[in-house]
Amino acid sequence: MKEIKGKVAVVTGAAMGMGRKLSEFLAADGAKVAMLDLNQKALDEAVKELRAAGAQVYPYALDITQRPQVYATADRVRKEVGAADILINNAGVVYGADFLDCPDEKFAWVMDVNVNGMAWMTKAFLPDMVAKKAGHVVNLASAGGILAVPKLSSYCASKFAVVGFSETLRMEMKKNGLPEIRFTIVCPSYVTTGMFEGVKAPMFTPWMTTEQMAGKIMKAIKKNQDYVLEPFGVKFAPLLKAILSARALDKYNIKLGVARSMDRWTGRK
Repeated sequence: MKEIKGKVAVVTGAAMGMGRKLSEFLAADGAKVAMLDLNQKALDEAVKELRAAGAQVYPYALDITQRPQVYATADRVRKEVGAADILINNAGVVYGADFLDCPDEKFAWVMDVNVNGMAWMTKAFLPDMVAKKAGHVVNLASAGGILAVPKLSSYCASKFAVVGFSETLRMEMKKNGLPEIRFTIVCPSYVTTGMFEGVKAPMFTPWMTTEQMAGKIMKAIKKNQDYVLEPFGVKFAPLLKAILSARALDKYNIKLGVARSMDRWTGRK
């Protein structure tokens, strides 16, 4: 999608972190941005700041795990902003614990937000793009959606699901004669959003700022990239997984510090 100006973009988790930065960048390129978030107060503050800078942004508070609420909000966005051209499924949560120590409700919460919420959002807004025979969906996965990380069983399970979900939709659109509906799967390592506070980044995968990642995603939208693998070390993850045995891959992850990266996690719970 080379031209962003005049497009309608929908961003989840838009009040803070990467979602807010993406909303800012999209609006700066001339898009009308529907900003969706669970946190009404933070959302209102973000919209106020962006509007003061001249951005065309519109706040919608909702819980993406509540399917009827998602569909109702999609109807409001169509009436008040327009039919979606771009959907960025950015909202996500994390809980760090060994699987047997992870409370059932926390595991279910991570899966509900990161997988079901993304599915409901996509089902609500993808028909707009089908009607136009064009559009772009960006799904935030993770390097943890390619390689497993101890203490992230729920998160990795959800992000592996995001990758599979996104790849399936891309193939379905092509099969159904809609190749101009593009999908970008974003797989970053640790980003400074506050979700991963206390984590020690592995070797070759330094922390990335929200501004850096949002910039990479914007470039991917404009170039119709299928994947965003960042930082540099993550780009090798699919190859390593393909050529190494499970035992060798585990040793590699231990050596680089992946296996212990979550040991001191204190992020948002």
